[in-house]
Amino acid sequence: MANQTLRLVAPSGGRVTVGLSGRAPVSHVVAGVRFVGGSYGTGFQIGSRGYHDFACTHVAPARTRERLLVHGREVVVAEADDGQSSVATLIGDYHELMTVYAGPAPHRDRVSGLFGSLRIEDRVDGMVVTPRPATLLDPSGEHLVVVVRDHGSLSIPAPREAAALLPAHAGARTKHGEVWKTDRSFVLGCAAGVAEVHLADTTATTEQQRLDWLDELDVAWQR
Repeated sequence: MANQTLRLVAPSGGRVTVGLSGRAPVSHVVAGVRFVGGSYGTGFQIGSRGYHDFACTHVAPARTRERLLVHGREVVVAEADDGQSSVATLIGDYHELMTVYAGPAPHRDRVSGLFGSLRIEDRVDGMVVTPRPATLLDPSGEHLVVVVRDHGSLSIPAPREAAALLPAHAGARTKHGEVWKTDRSFVLGCAAGVAEVHLADTTATTEQQRLDWLDELDVAWQR
């Protein structure tokens, strides 16, 4: 079966290409980015439309507490049923930008100020999120996660974080690079990208099928 190629846009605007077997259906793609400034730091997750509702239904059951507009986009604030956490999510045309708070839902001014500090461009192939210049915030890390049904998942860090994952010794050869086995995962190094790969724990595919899928993976990051 022919291979498939994913062409994704990272939160910084960088472009990431993921080549994988056409036998393996991609179930979803999620991105993450973190910004820091002084003693302040916060992380965001980016998923496709419906990401907020899925998280509030299946991950941490939560009820909507408030809706507000920030730069013309709706932001939904929900609080977990146990009051131990809350989420705020900006709804784009194609994707949703979510951040998680510890404890009850924060005041609307705090939520509005956070999302208002960002410049957001939503595209079909990804959401670009950058701090507005006056905020003095800087990105401190970003990654993409690709989940493939019955095979596994790839966590793809930005190039400046990728080097820390690579061992000093040579790995086993794959079709597009090298791979190293760790205690809990595999580290895949390709010519222009690195990924941490977790194989699925399932009976739907054999271990050899999952290893064959790993062998065909190719990751390339472009700025």
